[in-house]
Amino acid sequence: MRQKKQKEFKSGRAYRRKTAALLFFGLLILISLLELIPLEQDFSDKENRPLATRPKLAWEDVADGSFMDKYEAFRSDQFLGRNLWVSLKNRIDLLMGKRESNGVFKGKDDYLLEDIKEADQEKLHANLKAMADFGESYEKVPIYLALAPNAANILSDKLPRFAVTKDQNGMFREISQELSERVAWVDLSKTLAAHKKEEIYYRTDSHWTTLGAYYASQQLVESMQLDEAKTPKWEKYVVTNIFTGDLSLKSGYQTGYQESIYIYTAKSDKEMPQIVVDAGEGKISTLYDRTKLKEMDAYDLFLGGSKGMVNIRTTADTTDRLLLVKDSYANCLIPFLVPYFREIIVIDPEFYEGNLNDIMGEKKISRVLFLYSGNTFVQDDKISGVLQDG
Repeated sequence: MRQKKQKEFKSGRAYRRKTAALLFFGLLILISLLELIPLEQDFSDKENRPLATRPKLAWEDVADGSFMDKYEAFRSDQFLGRNLWVSLKNRIDLLMGKRESNGVFKGKDDYLLEDIKEADQEKLHANLKAMADFGESYEKVPIYLALAPNAANILSDKLPRFAVTKDQNGMFREISQELSERVAWVDLSKTLAAHKKEEIYYRTDSHWTTLGAYYASQQLVESMQLDEAKTPKWEKYVVTNIFTGDLSLKSGYQTGYQESIYIYTAKSDKEMPQIVVDAGEGKISTLYDRTKLKEMDAYDLFLGGSKGMVNIRTTADTTDRLLLVKDSYANCLIPFLVPYFREIIVIDPEFYEGNLNDIMGEKKISRVLFLYSGNTFVQDDKISGVLQDG
């Protein structure tokens, strides 16, 4: 009887081993077959970045070793159930105490904070030198540089425990000291720090809120010595309560968190000039594209997203014309500048292929403002290109 049981046990164990082996090899075959199915994604909505795609086999790439680097990046970015595994990894990291993903900190009070980026000294010096040369070419035109501090700077108390970021204030001091005498520094950091307890940054997005942009615009009006009598009384209106920003997509944190986007309008229509906006796609009479509220990045409501060049003509009682060179941070601030200028030429060097020297004379520009977020400016490689002659 005992021998019979031992025989049955051994037989059952052998069966289980055989079954496990068959399942294992079946899984290997399934994975191999799935490798042949084109499931590639060009872009990850959850991480808000392009994904590496399958590299083409070329002898020169094999010879210099770059093919394997590209293939490893491809395998890292393209695998079955990618979004599920990324989400699962983030949850496990949180349970293990990690509070950073893809350069984004999961901070206190539901704040996501983009890490402060290190300055690319070569690009930074090239841009500052180009700005200095540009200023020398237009001695009678006031030129200003304003850098918006990022949330991890102003809201450092919201960072998770033991988080270490770079000294953005120190970077700003060095930039302001290196600036040419022809370029005036506009300090936005003190202004925003004075309002840090207010909703001046989104909790899930890398940008400042419209309220933060409003306070910055007040500092610009003062520093640029614009006519404050033209300042209207502003009212704010909520346009959506279901905004989830780019930092949530990039990090995988706060994916269910929703917040509001506001726009500001003048209390009286008489206080606000009429406008005509031309971004090369037909003329319109608004700085807002409400269709963007239904898309992935609702911040594109402002100016319809970043474009190479936007021409804003107004009925403001002035001959002052502004050339605004900027990144996306400036998009929600532009409405606050409209009352002070007859025309605003908006240039985003990331998408603009022309040269600013062509605009200066043609548009009779009377002021130039460079307005960027700190993180963008210290790594930008486009500004010097649009400032160079020819």
